[in-house]
Amino acid sequence: MMNSKIVIGKPELLKRINRNSIIKLIFKQGNISRSEIAKITKLTLPSVMRIVDGLTEEGLVIDVGKGDSSGGRKPNLICLNRDHLYILGVEIAINTLVVLTDLSGCTIERWESPQMAYDTPTKMLEEINSVITKLIQKYNIPRDKIAGIGIGTPGTNFKHHKSKSYAILKGWESIDVKAWFKDKFDCPVYIDNVARTRTLSELWFGRGREVKHFIYVFVDQGVGCGIVSNSAIYEGANGVAGEFGHSVIEYHGRECYCGNRGCIEMYVSAGAIISEISETLKLNPNKKMTFREVMAYENEDEANAILIKSAKVLSVGIANLINIFNPQMVVIGGIVPINSKVFTNVLFHEVNQSIFSNAAVETEIVLSEIEMSASGLGSVALVVNETFKSVVVAEQG
Repeated sequence: MMNSKIVIGKPELLKRINRNSIIKLIFKQGNISRSEIAKITKLTLPSVMRIVDGLTEEGLVIDVGKGDSSGGRKPNLICLNRDHLYILGVEIAINTLVVLTDLSGCTIERWESPQMAYDTPTKMLEEINSVITKLIQKYNIPRDKIAGIGIGTPGTNFKHHKSKSYAILKGWESIDVKAWFKDKFDCPVYIDNVARTRTLSELWFGRGREVKHFIYVFVDQGVGCGIVSNSAIYEGANGVAGEFGHSVIEYHGRECYCGNRGCIEMYVSAGAIISEISETLKLNPNKKMTFREVMAYENEDEANAILIKSAKVLSVGIANLINIFNPQMVVIGGIVPINSKVFTNVLFHEVNQSIFSNAAVETEIVLSEIEMSASGLGSVALVVNETFKSVVVAEQG
């Protein structure tokens, strides 16, 4: 979460802001020289050198040798000391996973269970707790070396009608995941919904590094989005912005577990697509099929038609987001677009048809690259984001 605290600038505060800005730059750039840091941040070189010296003394930054030069002395390069701290990331979505990484987000070990999606929240949390404990013990990680535990959840404190049997979310509407883990681990615990943690993964590790304004759309067992403006997540007045899956796409449409009708999630989520394809093709009703298993039928005519229809529905929803927020880029992620070429191809083709402004028609629509190569970085990015959180300085006057 990136709730920027607005305060009046004071010397100590400005030092902290400059320090965090330099850490973020080193994190995102990799190997970089002090003079390059000064050029990008517009800080004086002596200021940069003092801050970098302090970070080196802390063990957060290390020297990595000489860089290339087009003339003159070769610059001394520095980078993040990835072994300085460790991060534990947890993601609870259609697949549940736990990942241990170094401070740069490089995976040390990863655990995943696709079966837990249908378990109760308590059973899932107990299993996750066991996995985290074993990882800490296996790598003999002391408490002061854990930057934090980041947890991406289906969300909490949302409407869920008791009469609706929606296995993935039932029970999550009232459970306090943060309190549950804080009772068991003596380290910082950060919680957010999966759509926003995945947004943070794009911001820190993915395509979001290329632009200041983008929207990440998550299409998995649930549907949501994260909105990034000026390289910061927009959370809204109560921290719940981005509930894209519960925007109504069809008046008096399909009944949703939230009590409304026509929510976009009921048409494009993995659960909705699995259900519709399974019923249409009369697949084994006694087996709970995964999305990947159902995609084995992707090229059959009836399944193909369902995927095309779902993609068109989502394209209208994404066009609505573009019409409202005017981002530079929309990043699509989650198990549905990552695993269905039919869905993704139709989606990319259809979005522009519903965009109003000619200026926004060229908005770049891309598939998440980091989700095709690694998962769990969202909850890791949540810890990174909280550890190096920015502070906004109010102008005096």
